[in-house]
Amino acid sequence: MVAFPFTDLTGRKRRPALVVSPENFHEEDMILCAITSRVPERLSELEVLLAPSDMVEEELPRKSVVKVGKLFTTHRSLIAARFGAVNEEKLVEVLGRLQVLFAGNEAR
Repeated sequence: MVAFPFTDLTGRKRRPALVVSPENFHEEDMILCAITSRVPERLSELEVLLAPSDMVEEELPRKSVVKVGKLFTTHRSLIAARFGAVNEEKLVEVLGRLQVLFAGNEAR
């Protein structure tokens, strides 16, 4: 859990997040993707479904979505709690979607 800032910087909301930065990224900071339990009927290319089976210990309160386009950098000390880890296969899927985000041909 981490206090995720609203994009207009008017506030923050405590929410789960997935660490996507490599271990050697920075000794104090981490890059995170937002996670939401609001699962849309149809996922965009920048959303990855997260199910209990995607977790190393197969524990997740409900199906969720990793919002790959909602990135955030924070200091390690601001991480309020750790709930688990995604398995290697799911992490590779999320990192692949990050490549789509940054290498996409669409004008943003």
